Amino acid sequence: MKTRNVVTIILIVVLAYLLLRNGIGTRRIEPVDYPQSLDRVAAVINGDKLTLRDLAFYVAYEESQVQEKAVVYDKEHPEKYWNMHLQNGFTRVLARNAAMQMALHDMLFYQMAQEEGITLTAEEQHQKEEAFADFWEDLSERDGQKKLGVSKEELEETVEKITYAQKYQAIYAELHNKEYKNYDFTAKTYKKLLEKQDYKIYEKVWSGVSFGSVTLPY
Repeated sequence: MKTRNVVTIILIVVLAYLLLRNGIGTRRIEPVDYPQSLDRVAAVINGDKLTLRDLAFYVAYEESQVQEKAVVYDKEHPEKYWNMHLQNGFTRVLARNAAMQMALHDMLFYQMAQEEGITLTAEEQHQKEEAFADFWEDLSERDGQKKLGVSKEELEETVEKITYAQKYQAIYAELHNKEYKNYDFTAKTYKKLLEKQDYKIYEKVWSGVSFGSVTLPY
């Protein structure tokens, strides 16, 4: 009996070695050259595709948000924060996940806003322009537009969609007797709403985007 168990263990070890050697059971992610991959589809929600071009704003925005924390953590060597493993995972992975979830959230509420015929007031348009101006100034300082490979107009179009999404999020929350924050992209109430949608993330594409290395040099 002991001999049989030893043989079984040896066979399992040999099989595992062969599987690993041939890459079976492992998923290989190819790095994404962002400006050369803008038309690759990274996700789809309710029939609307989200290409890397559509997600460029979220990449730049999330990198800037994490960079602020990285500088606070170590002003001289912010790359240390980018390479850290935090409580919920690696910094780069958490940033990438957050960017995608924000994009899905905004596209969903933008879709609903369009279905309801929502429009923006002159004041809301003005606020959008101011928000974009701040974002653009920060992006320009790190030569982000060139690194992303998208135009200023394309980025501003995304910000406009976000403005519609935020407006309809407030309307939707009020209609369902909830607070605005209940439909933020991290909220449980929103996540239940997302579960009812037809969406998919193409991990082979999206996981190839190394956050901290697109508009930043880490």
